[in-house]
Amino acid sequence: MAISVRLWAAFAAIAAFLALAPAVGAQSAPEIVDGGVTNSFPDGMEFAVSVSSDSPIEELRLRYTVLPDGTAAIGQPEFEPGTTVETTFTLAGNNPPQIYLPPGTVIDYYWEATDEDGDESRSETQTFFYDDARFDWESVSGDGVRIYYYTGSADDAQEMHDVALESISEMSALLETTVPFEVEVWIYDSTDDMRPALQSRSETYESQIITAGVRVASNTVLVLGNASFDTLRHELTHVVTKQAGESAFGSLPAWLDEGTAVYGQSSPGGFGSAIESAISRGNVLSVREVSSYPGDPDKVNLFYGEGWSLVSYLIDEYGEGQFAELFAEVKSGKRIESALQAVYGFGQDGLEDEWRAVNDLPARATPAATDPDQPETPAPPDPDQPDDDDGGSSLALAIGLAVGVIAVAVVVGLGGVLVARRL
Repeated sequence: MAISVRLWAAFAAIAAFLALAPAVGAQSAPEIVDGGVTNSFPDGMEFAVSVSSDSPIEELRLRYTVLPDGTAAIGQPEFEPGTTVETTFTLAGNNPPQIYLPPGTVIDYYWEATDEDGDESRSETQTFFYDDARFDWESVSGDGVRIYYYTGSADDAQEMHDVALESISEMSALLETTVPFEVEVWIYDSTDDMRPALQSRSETYESQIITAGVRVASNTVLVLGNASFDTLRHELTHVVTKQAGESAFGSLPAWLDEGTAVYGQSSPGGFGSAIESAISRGNVLSVREVSSYPGDPDKVNLFYGEGWSLVSYLIDEYGEGQFAELFAEVKSGKRIESALQAVYGFGQDGLEDEWRAVNDLPARATPAATDPDQPETPAPPDPDQPDDDDGGSSLALAIGLAVGVIAVAVVVGLGGVLVARRL
């Protein structure tokens, strides 16, 4: 009996020793230490990380999501494989072909690491707020809108906030939609201050266009000046039209999107004057022409004014309910021709016929296109015809539209302040 007790005690001691001793050949997953993010606005942001493991690190990835749209991507930093790795990954902003990162961009991110033995690990998800670090921003917020400003008074910012709330509420009611996220408005004091925050554009464009307002993301608007109320209304309407009528399945024609944005202003201003003048002269554009943005800067005011006039006609003649249905039809995936037919019983040509009639214009002479959903294609220029453009600015703008660096300038109000909206 005594021997059994001693044997049992020996076995227990051996078991305890084995439990405390490290397992021979056991490997642990990589250990990730998030080094944080450095803001280099407007040139982007730099993510830092250090990783260690018993065997060399074979793969390292940064997974990030750009909010609020949930655009997910993967970044893969350069590094030399080893048991200890320290490296960075730069997400370059405003520098094609990399992504454009406007102020207010929010990014959720985490790191993943895999070593040669196949062991994997990931860090905890972190959130980074990318602001324009050149200025000391203050903010006014409430009810789903936040105004950022660095000049002017708090009273000015509060008035802009009140206008923003009113505009979003009115346009959301018109289009029977909701904006499910906080909308950010960044107010800049000068064009020089705001230019680095905009998407990069050609020198020709920069020399011709003054951008007074632009929607740069689903939830973000940049505005020039702390009392630019109609510019604010215009751009916030774009926030609402995107929610009401755009999706992975459908997008709005230019006349409907911009026409609604002008409709959202307190007054059409110079756009109204442009279309009135064109109607009186009988040289308006066709509906198919205003389905896309004009390549001729001289037609910009008329384009916005005609879009506003078409939108006003649909609302005044057929009511707000059917107008909201039009947006819903486009959002569901229907192209504009089919959406118009579903809601009003006519297409783009029928809309133009009615609009011309109510404005005492002669019937359109342009025959229907083969594909009713496509805008008319203008005839190519005559190579024997001399070019009247002394600076090539129209050609440069047309090239910009063709390659996707698309921005449209418009005059807001009778004062002639230009507004550009990035497409």
